[in-house]
Amino acid sequence: MRALVLEVVEVDEKGFRKFVAEGKRVPPNLSESTIRQNIRTVKEFETLLRKRNAKKVFSNATANDVKAFVRQQNKKKADMWTNHLGLLRYSRFAGNEEVELALLLMLDGYDVLGKLTEAVVKEIGRKKSKRILKGFKLPEIGTSPKRFPKVTKEFMNRLESNLDQHTCRRILLTGVHAGPPEYYLDEKKMLRESKNVDEYLSKRRKKLIKELSEHMKNDTLFFTQRIDKKSLDFVKKNPEVAGGVRKGDRIFQTKIPYMMIECLGEKDPTMRRYYYCHCPLARESILSGLKISQDFCYCSAGYEKRPYEVAFGEPVETEVLQSVLWGDPVCRFAMRIPKKYLAGKL
Repeated sequence: MRALVLEVVEVDEKGFRKFVAEGKRVPPNLSESTIRQNIRTVKEFETLLRKRNAKKVFSNATANDVKAFVRQQNKKKADMWTNHLGLLRYSRFAGNEEVELALLLMLDGYDVLGKLTEAVVKEIGRKKSKRILKGFKLPEIGTSPKRFPKVTKEFMNRLESNLDQHTCRRILLTGVHAGPPEYYLDEKKMLRESKNVDEYLSKRRKKLIKELSEHMKNDTLFFTQRIDKKSLDFVKKNPEVAGGVRKGDRIFQTKIPYMMIECLGEKDPTMRRYYYCHCPLARESILSGLKISQDFCYCSAGYEKRPYEVAFGEPVETEVLQSVLWGDPVCRFAMRIPKKYLAGKL
């Protein structure tokens, strides 16, 4: 009976596939199995919508509908991360910003600590990691952001009490929230089609500025934020923010603020840092004053270096230079360029 209900749910599969193929607001190179899974999730969500209200469809769904779906999926012990990503992608296709934002806020940081615990196991082995992480409870999806810093602090305390700094940083630098390498194949293509690293970085900057310009023009979200002219001008005037700048054998990159409009308009230094911070696992600590290990920011460094590692085809040594969690006004990183890419022409 359930299958029959799903069959009558109207999901624009053809339109969604075309949207995915364009790759503008979804990761590029999604597999066919991933697309099919996304569509199945949307059908299940729409079935829930019709049960709640016969007139409900995806285009007029609300944040409360998303919460109801989360409760349903929790009871079924479903793969929450995969299912929510499917809904997020379809919400962008359908133009339902309320659902998109609700999903983004729920997904933001949800699986990072879980993936970091997996990275711990891979780095030091199951036996030792079990001893270090025994009793550590991962946050559930929908956990209040205010509760994340305490859990993050506990995770870092466990790591740093049992492992040396080099090992801790290597775990954090795995880029657990950066997505698979397939998401960044365009980086490899841009580098291959460039005369040198400087030209490649110039292309990266132009690409981001174009993307932000389109979001401003279409009044759509760039991740969780809107883009206005002041924000766009800020990025244009700051090449490190726009896509990285080479100095010697290193690429220096300053992270784009998480909430640019609020950050650029704020005068209070603490609130500016709060609006700047991307990390849902630590952001609230800026306001609460809870002290989290400074090395946790190497998790963000793992995210920043992923595109370059795909482009260069090898590991990239990365250092955190500044962080708003440390009291700095910005988050800034340095990535060392592999020697073979420093000889001039590529």
